[in-house]
Amino acid sequence: MYNFQLIADGFNVQAAIAELAAKADAFKMFTGRQEAPGSAHHSTECIVLRGPVAITMDAVFNDTHAVWYPLPPELDLPDTLELTRKALDKLSPMAELGRVMVVSLKAGGAIDAHIDEGAYAAHYERFHLVLTSKPGNVFQCGREAIHMQPGELWQFDHRQLHSVQNASDEDRIHIIIDARRTSGQEQ
Repeated sequence: MYNFQLIADGFNVQAAIAELAAKADAFKMFTGRQEAPGSAHHSTECIVLRGPVAITMDAVFNDTHAVWYPLPPELDLPDTLELTRKALDKLSPMAELGRVMVVSLKAGGAIDAHIDEGAYAAHYERFHLVLTSKPGNVFQCGREAIHMQPGELWQFDHRQLHSVQNASDEDRIHIIIDARRTSGQEQ
């Protein structure tokens, strides 16, 4: 069993990075993920592009249905959405698309060791499209640790104990995609 698998690389992420930098307030719209008591994600900010219909703790862990969230016009993210579509093309054919988030891990921050649990985690695989990640970013899953590079799309086993340390001087930004791939592509 693998913990990390490189799916694709060579994505041009510059337009999305510039767009997100210009609309940094979008990361402040939803704070529940990092503010939940005991959250492993306390050093993060996120833009939820696709998520559960009801935002409750039960839905977060157990609702496998997801919908695209409308962004207000002042926070429209066409370049980020186009890049997400290109990543989804690399995952095709998909049996089902779950949640999609843009997550920023603060410089010097960490995502504490945890295992994703519940019906939602059991249902979907997790993919990371790397936008920014300077040396000093270490993503650990099980006994493996890697530094993902900008423009790479990775799958990792979020049902294993995992954590991230950002010992760099720059925020680490990933687009996180949850999906079920069709038979023959799952590893």
